[in-house]
Amino acid sequence: MKRTSLGIMGLFFALFTILIGLNSCEVDHFYEAEVTVVDAAGSPINGVTVTTNVNVNAEHQVYRSGTTDSQGKVDFSYYNLAILKVNADKGNYHGEGLLILEEDKVVKITVVVYN
Repeated sequence: MKRTSLGIMGLFFALFTILIGLNSCEVDHFYEAEVTVVDAAGSPINGVTVTTNVNVNAEHQVYRSGTTDSQGKVDFSYYNLAILKVNADKGNYHGEGLLILEEDKVVKITVVVYN
C-alpha cells in the first residue's frame, strides 16, 4: 500500500515538474507602430520623412526613420516598450506626435503636417 502511494505521489510530482517547466518558456513579444501622415485637410501625404526618437540613453536603440507610401503610411518595429516623439517633415511641411508603444499590439497614430 505504501509503495503504491509513493509511486502515485512520485508520478504526480514528475507531471507537476514537467508542466511547470513547459509553462515557464519565454514568450516573444512585439512592439509595432503604424504612422499615417495627413495634411490639414485630412489627405494622406506621400514621401514624408518620419522619424521616431526618445532623448534618453537606452539599452536598445529606439531611433527609427522611414518614408511614407502612397497612402501616407510608414511602419516601425521596436524591441521594447517606449514613449516616442514622432517628427514628420517634407519641404515646408512639419508635424509632431507622441507614440506610446503597447505590448503585442500595432499602435496606429496619425500625424498632421502643416505648412
